[in-house]
Amino acid sequence: MLNSTTFVLGAPDPFVGILCVVFIALPIGLAIGAVILRAAITMFNKFAGFGDDHPDKVPEPTMMNAMGIVLITGVANWIVGSVIGAVGASVLQSISEPWHTLVPSLLALPFSFLVSAGVLAGLLPTTFKRGVGVAACEYLVAILVGAAIGILAALIGIGLSLS
Repeated sequence: MLNSTTFVLGAPDPFVGILCVVFIALPIGLAIGAVILRAAITMFNKFAGFGDDHPDKVPEPTMMNAMGIVLITGVANWIVGSVIGAVGASVLQSISEPWHTLVPSLLALPFSFLVSAGVLAGLLPTTFKRGVGVAACEYLVAILVGAAIGILAALIGIGLSLS
Protein backbone atom coordinates (compact mmCIF):
# COMPACT_ATOMS: atom_id res chain seq x y z
CA MET A 1 0.00 0.00 0.00
CA LEU A 2 1.42 3.36 -1.01
CA ASN A 3 0.41 6.28 1.19
CA SER A 4 2.09 9.16 2.99
CA THR A 5 3.12 7.01 5.95
CA THR A 6 5.22 4.89 3.61
CA PHE A 7 7.44 7.88 2.86
CA VAL A 8 7.57 9.04 6.49
CA LEU A 9 8.10 5.73 8.27
CA GLY A 10 10.27 4.06 5.63
CA ALA A 11 9.54 1.90 2.65
CA PRO A 12 9.49 -1.80 3.52
CA ASP A 13 8.88 -2.64 -0.12
CA PRO A 14 11.90 -2.16 -2.45
CA PHE A 15 9.54 -1.28 -5.30
CA VAL A 16 8.42 1.84 -3.42
CA GLY A 17 12.05 2.85 -2.96
CA ILE A 18 12.69 2.45 -6.70
CA LEU A 19 9.59 4.54 -7.44
CA CYS A 20 10.87 7.28 -5.11
CA VAL A 21 14.23 7.34 -6.84
CA VAL A 22 12.83 7.34 -10.37
CA PHE A 23 10.01 9.82 -9.88
CA ILE A 24 11.39 12.09 -7.15
CA ALA A 25 15.18 11.95 -6.76
CA LEU A 26 16.13 11.56 -10.44
CA PRO A 27 14.15 14.57 -11.74
CA ILE A 28 15.41 16.74 -8.88
CA GLY A 29 19.00 15.66 -9.53
CA LEU A 30 18.63 16.22 -13.27
CA ALA A 31 17.16 19.69 -12.69
CA ILE A 32 20.07 20.62 -10.41
CA GLY A 33 22.54 19.27 -12.96
CA ALA A 34 20.81 21.18 -15.76
CA VAL A 35 21.04 24.44 -13.82
CA ILE A 36 24.74 23.77 -13.20
CA LEU A 37 25.25 22.99 -16.92
CA ARG A 38 23.50 26.15 -18.04
CA ALA A 39 25.54 28.20 -15.54
CA ALA A 40 28.72 26.55 -16.83
CA ILE A 41 27.86 27.42 -20.43
CA THR A 42 27.20 31.03 -19.45
CA MET A 43 30.46 31.11 -17.49
CA PHE A 44 32.41 29.64 -20.41
CA ASN A 45 30.98 32.16 -22.85
CA LYS A 46 31.92 35.00 -20.47
CA PHE A 47 35.44 33.63 -19.89
CA ALA A 48 35.96 33.14 -23.64
CA GLY A 49 34.81 36.70 -24.32
CA PHE A 50 31.93 35.64 -26.53
CA GLY A 51 29.17 38.23 -26.70
CA ASP A 52 25.54 37.56 -27.47
CA ASP A 53 26.07 37.76 -31.22
CA HIS A 54 29.45 35.99 -31.43
CA PRO A 55 29.38 33.10 -33.94
CA ASP A 56 31.58 30.84 -31.73
CA LYS A 57 29.36 31.22 -28.65
CA VAL A 58 28.22 27.94 -27.13
CA PRO A 59 24.41 28.04 -27.21
CA GLU A 60 22.60 27.53 -23.93
CA PRO A 61 20.13 24.62 -24.17
CA THR A 62 16.60 24.73 -22.86
CA MET A 63 16.05 23.30 -19.39
CA MET A 64 14.65 20.01 -20.74
CA ASN A 65 17.50 19.62 -23.25
CA ALA A 66 20.01 20.38 -20.49
CA MET A 67 18.39 17.69 -18.31
CA GLY A 68 18.73 15.23 -21.18
CA ILE A 69 22.39 16.16 -21.68
CA VAL A 70 23.04 15.69 -17.95
CA LEU A 71 21.30 12.28 -18.04
CA ILE A 72 23.28 11.08 -21.07
CA THR A 73 26.53 12.38 -19.58
CA GLY A 74 25.77 10.61 -16.31
CA VAL A 75 25.02 7.29 -18.00
CA ALA A 76 28.16 7.52 -20.16
CA ASN A 77 30.29 8.39 -17.13
CA TRP A 78 28.71 5.54 -15.16
CA ILE A 79 29.66 3.08 -17.89
CA VAL A 80 33.25 4.36 -18.13
CA GLY A 81 33.59 4.50 -14.34
CA SER A 82 32.23 0.97 -13.96
CA VAL A 83 34.70 -0.44 -16.46
CA ILE A 84 37.65 1.39 -14.88
CA GLY A 85 36.45 0.46 -11.39
CA ALA A 86 36.08 -3.21 -12.25
CA VAL A 87 39.47 -3.43 -13.96
CA GLY A 88 41.15 -1.36 -11.26
CA ALA A 89 39.63 -3.32 -8.39
CA SER A 90 40.75 -6.64 -9.88
CA VAL A 91 44.26 -5.37 -10.63
CA LEU A 92 44.69 -3.62 -7.26
CA GLN A 93 43.41 -6.42 -4.99
CA SER A 94 46.68 -6.59 -3.07
CA ILE A 95 46.40 -2.97 -1.92
CA SER A 96 44.80 -2.25 1.46
CA GLU A 97 41.04 -1.64 1.76
CA PRO A 98 40.40 2.05 1.17
CA TRP A 99 42.96 2.36 -1.60
CA HIS A 100 41.90 -0.46 -3.91
CA THR A 101 38.57 1.31 -4.45
CA LEU A 102 39.85 4.89 -4.24
CA VAL A 103 42.64 4.56 -6.82
CA PRO A 104 40.32 3.42 -9.66
CA SER A 105 37.96 6.27 -8.82
CA LEU A 106 40.80 8.76 -9.06
CA LEU A 107 41.98 7.17 -12.31
CA ALA A 108 38.46 7.50 -13.72
CA LEU A 109 38.35 11.29 -13.19
CA PRO A 110 40.27 12.32 -16.34
CA PHE A 111 38.30 9.84 -18.42
CA SER A 112 35.07 11.14 -16.93
CA PHE A 113 36.12 14.68 -17.82
CA LEU A 114 36.88 13.69 -21.43
CA VAL A 115 33.60 11.78 -21.72
CA SER A 116 31.72 14.82 -20.42
CA ALA A 117 33.50 17.07 -22.92
CA GLY A 118 32.75 14.65 -25.75
CA VAL A 119 29.07 14.37 -24.87
CA LEU A 120 28.80 18.15 -24.61
CA ALA A 121 30.53 18.57 -27.96
CA GLY A 122 28.22 16.01 -29.52
CA LEU A 123 24.94 17.24 -28.08
CA LEU A 124 25.60 20.97 -28.21
CA PRO A 125 26.48 22.51 -31.56
CA THR A 126 30.10 23.16 -30.58
CA THR A 127 33.59 21.77 -30.96
CA PHE A 128 35.38 19.35 -28.64
CA LYS A 129 37.73 22.15 -27.58
CA ARG A 130 34.80 24.28 -26.42
CA GLY A 131 33.22 21.18 -24.88
CA VAL A 132 36.36 20.82 -22.75
CA GLY A 133 35.96 24.44 -21.65
CA VAL A 134 32.31 23.95 -20.76
CA ALA A 135 33.11 20.72 -18.89
CA ALA A 136 35.84 22.54 -16.93
CA CYS A 137 33.39 25.30 -16.04
CA GLU A 138 30.79 22.67 -15.10
CA TYR A 139 33.26 21.00 -12.73
CA LEU A 140 34.17 24.42 -11.30
CA VAL A 141 30.52 25.34 -10.67
CA ALA A 142 29.84 21.94 -9.09
CA ILE A 143 32.88 22.32 -6.80
CA LEU A 144 31.78 25.82 -5.78
CA VAL A 145 28.22 24.65 -5.07
CA GLY A 146 29.54 21.71 -3.05
CA ALA A 147 31.87 23.99 -1.09
CA ALA A 148 29.03 26.40 -0.35
CA ILE A 149 26.83 23.56 0.86
CA GLY A 150 29.69 22.20 2.98
CA ILE A 151 30.38 25.59 4.55
CA LEU A 152 26.67 26.07 5.25
CA ALA A 153 26.44 22.62 6.84
CA ALA A 154 29.53 23.35 8.98
CA LEU A 155 28.08 26.67 10.13
CA ILE A 156 24.79 25.01 11.02
CA GLY A 157 26.66 22.27 12.89
CA ILE A 158 28.72 24.81 14.79
CA GLY A 159 25.60 26.81 15.61
CA LEU A 160 23.80 23.72 16.87
CA SER A 161 26.75 22.65 19.00
CA LEU A 162 26.98 26.09 20.64
CA SER A 163 23.29 26.19 21.55
